[in-house]
Amino acid sequence: MSSPRLWVLILFAVAFLAGGGAGFVLAERARGEVATPTPFGEFERAFVQEFELDPERQRLLAGLLDHYNREAQAIGDRYAADFRASKEGAGMELELQSAGLEYRGLIRDQLLPDDQRPKFDRLMATYVENL
Repeated sequence: MSSPRLWVLILFAVAFLAGGGAGFVLAERARGEVATPTPFGEFERAFVQEFELDPERQRLLAGLLDHYNREAQAIGDRYAADFRASKEGAGMELELQSAGLEYRGLIRDQLLPDDQRPKFDRLMATYVENL
């Protein structure tokens, strides 16, 4: 067993198996990250299906929803830090409503094509009626 060829062959086999194992582990980890649920996951899937968004618009929608979620959390955190009087709670509600309207406008006016905006308006009117 002192043949250099045999040792090179063994080293090659070990490196190949280690690389394959590492690739499998990394692929499973990446697959797990993709499946992580988002706060608006179900809404996002339904919206993409309803408006038949192409992959680029899907990516933009995901970014808008993520940004809105972070902004809403920041607003809630800011008011939760010194939530003492009902006036402060009303201020938080107004700020959250304002952020919601801003992002609704971005989705309607920037994300959706012109021909799908009336459909969006009808859906929003139905949603507001059901509140």
